Amino acid sequence: MDKLYYQNLLEQKPWQEMEDYFNGLPVADVKPIAQLDINTEDWIKFTMDNFDLAQQKWEEPKAHYSEYSNKWASVNNALGRNKDNTFELNYGMNGDTNEKLKKLLGAENIATLKAEPDSILMRFIVKLPGHGIAWHLDDAGSYKKKFPQYDTRKLKRLWFSIDQWRDGHAMQISKTVLTNWNKGSVYEIPFGLGHASSNFGFTPQYTISFTGVIND
Repeated sequence: MDKLYYQNLLEQKPWQEMEDYFNGLPVADVKPIAQLDINTEDWIKFTMDNFDLAQQKWEEPKAHYSEYSNKWASVNNALGRNKDNTFELNYGMNGDTNEKLKKLLGAENIATLKAEPDSILMRFIVKLPGHGIAWHLDDAGSYKKKFPQYDTRKLKRLWFSIDQWRDGHAMQISKTVLTNWNKGSVYEIPFGLGHASSNFGFTPQYTISFTGVIND
């Protein structure tokens, strides 16, 4: 970075519209809503056994994103978010990985979540140290691509870790920053609200983004 580029950032404040937008959203009450039974080693083994089916992703505008999501992705890129600090292995879209993930989660855990099994899309995300998912909102773009038959108004987006919390791992949903979590503790990410995660530690971070019809 040179001084002129930094000066332009400070003068133009490309983050201002994004900050104003998210500060204008309602604040979520974030707390655990369920506890799942998770065998960490089985999930880590899955990442190796299915490595060739993982999407290798990073922060950038994408075709299935909404206009707002692509706008925020562009801002994040301008502020320095790129392949070198937002890389992730992402399982669940390619091949039969979603079905394998549902099988790994198991019928008992799915029943605990009160989810309709056929409606579930799981995204198993692996972030190495030094990487994170930039601040954004979800609009079920990937879900609509894979499951166009479901009414997205009936969906919920859930999040949990398959590993105990480790130093340097963090997740923020709305205005709540999560640390010190237990593996299998489930939180809801309301659609349309901001969230992000970061691995500024020294071990891989393994988390699940779970979307499906939940029968409360």
